[in-house]
Amino acid sequence: MLAEERRIAEDLGECLRGFQSSSEDAETLRQVTQSLQEPFLLVVAGEFNAGKSAFINALVGEQVLTEGVTPTTAHVTLLRYGETASVHLRPDGIEEVAHPASFLRDVVIVDTPGTNAVLRHHEQLTNEFVPRSDFILFVTSADRPFTESERQFLERIRNWGKKVVLVINKADLIATPDDLNQIVTFVRQHSIALLGATPEIFPLSARLAQQARRASAGDEGVRLWEASRLGTLRDYLLRTLDEEGRAQLKLLSPLGVIQRLTLTYSDEAAKRAALLDEDARTVANIEAQLKAHSDDMRAAFEQRLRAVQTIILEMRNRGDRFFDDTIRLGRIPDLVRAEKVRAEFERQVIADVPAQIDQAVNDMIDWIVEQEHRLWLSVNDYLTRRRQGSASVLGTPGAGDEEHVIGGIGGSFDFNRRAVLQRVATAAERAVNSYDRDEEAQQLAASLQSAVATSALVEVGAIGLGVGLAVLVGTAAADFTGITAALVIGGLGFGILPYRRHRAKVKFDERTSELNDKLTSTLRDQFERELEAGSQRMHEALAPYTRFVRVERERVTAISEQLTRIHEQTDSLRQRIESGKR
Repeated sequence: MLAEERRIAEDLGECLRGFQSSSEDAETLRQVTQSLQEPFLLVVAGEFNAGKSAFINALVGEQVLTEGVTPTTAHVTLLRYGETASVHLRPDGIEEVAHPASFLRDVVIVDTPGTNAVLRHHEQLTNEFVPRSDFILFVTSADRPFTESERQFLERIRNWGKKVVLVINKADLIATPDDLNQIVTFVRQHSIALLGATPEIFPLSARLAQQARRASAGDEGVRLWEASRLGTLRDYLLRTLDEEGRAQLKLLSPLGVIQRLTLTYSDEAAKRAALLDEDARTVANIEAQLKAHSDDMRAAFEQRLRAVQTIILEMRNRGDRFFDDTIRLGRIPDLVRAEKVRAEFERQVIADVPAQIDQAVNDMIDWIVEQEHRLWLSVNDYLTRRRQGSASVLGTPGAGDEEHVIGGIGGSFDFNRRAVLQRVATAAERAVNSYDRDEEAQQLAASLQSAVATSALVEVGAIGLGVGLAVLVGTAAADFTGITAALVIGGLGFGILPYRRHRAKVKFDERTSELNDKLTSTLRDQFERELEAGSQRMHEALAPYTRFVRVERERVTAISEQLTRIHEQTDSLRQRIESGKR
């Protein structure tokens, strides 16, 4: 059982390290694990005026501790058996007192400063020592039972799952048995509420017990001893703390601490999991925004692309009309003048098509830049609301309180999460505040207009050259004087001109279709690259947040499963220890 308990404690220690637990909890677990190798620790706690030191002297049967009306226990004191009496103050502030009292042979008594100690570090020492205890005697005074400091202390004791016995000292100050019974009832009712169980309660008088010890062995000594009621408590302790009882309590004591830590960190793991689930939904929402943004951009782009295609379509229509008007018999004198035909073609058909396309591309550039800016604004606003909302859930750390964490548990989860959210929000805010539309537009134009100019607008000029060649009828070698001219003109009029006109239209339609396809493809490719680049910038800004959520969710899930296993193993071991089964 001891080996199994140590293994459970080691597993919990590993779990707490993965959870980035508080140093105090890690140290507590280390100490309670170490306490399995130490003697049985009986801790005496209570306010300084409850008479703890007098009670311990009476319990041991000898004057081993100093008593007084003012706080006399300035340290946590370990009272253990020794062949000779001695006092030693350890470097950690704990005072060791050795005494050759038979009661101390199997038990180490721990005397603690009062729960209402003037020096707060005394109380801190007490709070740190309680988890290591195997058995607690909590001493309250009959004339002031259950003060506020005592109630607060008992609430903390409850969290550690310790075996607690209540001692009501100074019972001799109460006038009648009925009054004392009322005090016992009062203490019992409040202790049930504070401890969640009904503890053993022993009213007694340490002062009368010490008087009995100093009295002769006659009737007076017997009367004082019986009046002190200390014998009842001593008999209970001797029965409870026999060899088997001490072993059982020794094994159960760390389990209470292990269970308390397991439940505490399981609750915190659930809080972290819920928070990380919200973070995951935040990431998913932003991803959905990015997808919706891309879908909307593509739909709007197609509309803008159709405007460019309309420019090409209108140019083709003008070209068809130009061919019908130009390649005919009445225009033969003009047809043989290729440069004139070319000039008219460029003026009437091509016209300002390059300028129109250029303007359409510029409008597209401005639109892309504006839409990406709006996306950053939207994401920044969303992250700001998310960060402020989670701050209200976690609690907002004050100035210099960077180590604040949820549930008061030490570690860096909350701090790291806040830092990641802040970095992402800062990146989004920086992108919004530093967004220079002109610069962004110039950068985009540099790539988009260059691609259009080299692959598409050149085609517009090439169409003019192609048409010029198409409508030329080979007149460079023709002589327009005499028979040759008549034959040429006759041939043109009856067969060649309709053929040339048809060829020009077909050729022009083919070239404008090529232009439309190439321009459409170029703009689409550039648009997709810019859309992907914008999305990539957004994902890079979100990457620390997304990565943190993914890694922490995996960590919290693994730790939660491990804590559940530890809790089940601890319950099983506790049942076996309490039943005495191996």
